[in-house]
Amino acid sequence: MPSSTELFKGREHAVFSGFFFAYFACFGLVLPFLPYWMVSRGLDAQEAALILSSAFISKVFFGLGVGILADATGHKKRWILLLSVFTFLGFAVFVQIETFWPMLMVWFVVGALQTSHVPMVDGLAIASARLGKLNYSKARLWGSVAFIASSTLSGLYIAAYSIEAYPQLLLVLGAVVIVFAISLPDIRPQTKTTRKLAFLELFKLPGFAAVVTVSALIQASHGALYGIGTLHWLEAGISESIIGLLWAQGVAAEVVLFAIGLWLLKKVGVKGLLWMAVIGGTIRWVLLGWSTDVGLLFTVQILHAFTFAATHLAMTQYITQKVPDQLTASAQTLYDALALGALMGISMTLAGGLYGYISGQVFWVMALISISAGLVLKRCK
Repeated sequence: MPSSTELFKGREHAVFSGFFFAYFACFGLVLPFLPYWMVSRGLDAQEAALILSSAFISKVFFGLGVGILADATGHKKRWILLLSVFTFLGFAVFVQIETFWPMLMVWFVVGALQTSHVPMVDGLAIASARLGKLNYSKARLWGSVAFIASSTLSGLYIAAYSIEAYPQLLLVLGAVVIVFAISLPDIRPQTKTTRKLAFLELFKLPGFAAVVTVSALIQASHGALYGIGTLHWLEAGISESIIGLLWAQGVAAEVVLFAIGLWLLKKVGVKGLLWMAVIGGTIRWVLLGWSTDVGLLFTVQILHAFTFAATHLAMTQYITQKVPDQLTASAQTLYDALALGALMGISMTLAGGLYGYISGQVFWVMALISISAGLVLKRCK
């Protein structure tokens, strides 16, 4: 018969796994197919990429601000729930709009709110892991499983019923996220920050700035994929259902890496994972810019295990090991604001602007970003 400690740990694992599953099921609809839906409203690829990139830039302020408030108050769960509710309401407004400027203004806020969930929940998960109640990588892999299922099934559904079905799917999945946010544990740090700008203490930690910079550059190299990837493949004559499977393929590889995450960390450490991401990213973006052959695309998408999952796991492990408990939300949101905020916004805007001139070769620009991450990593001790 399992002990009460084992039962409690099992509940924590189920709750976090459930939230990651719900959130990434929603994100598995947004990331691959939101640009397609906007183009179906009459926008062009550059306008769609600009709208998406605006949210990554605005989350620098929204996400970091929420992270600092969460650390200052100690109420991480409360802020996660608020983000979930306001994101759903924002979705309801956004799907009613059909012109560029109103879409840009609404997604500038809504997109930032939605993508600010993950660093906040990661901070809560880190707190649970430190208490011995959670294996982070095993819980997080359920988010990847959800992304696979959502992107695959959404692609099949849209192929069968047209992109007009998109708004209903978005609202249903947005509502599910709220339900699972309610179930998250209310873990509060024993020590709260006492100064409003306490997050600046992060930069006094040895290696923090360098690790954040490397991770942020690697994540930002996904800008072309996130901004114009689906549209580029559609122009190459690839169907919506195959595109959904391509997105799923990348995240399936991510699941495998998360499943062996702790073992891999013991073997190569944080720096080793980052080197895997740099090398994998350089190869991935060069090949995506070279060909749209479906067989090659399915093979190359396996490298998502390194470009995203290895980077994310390395950064999360670094924060778990090096950052004080009362600053974990600030650390996660600072990394997220840079990696999936400012630099990602710049990368997506650049990719959208260049796509009309160099088409798929814009992925080669992403390869240069991966290489720049390697140059920074080489200087890290």
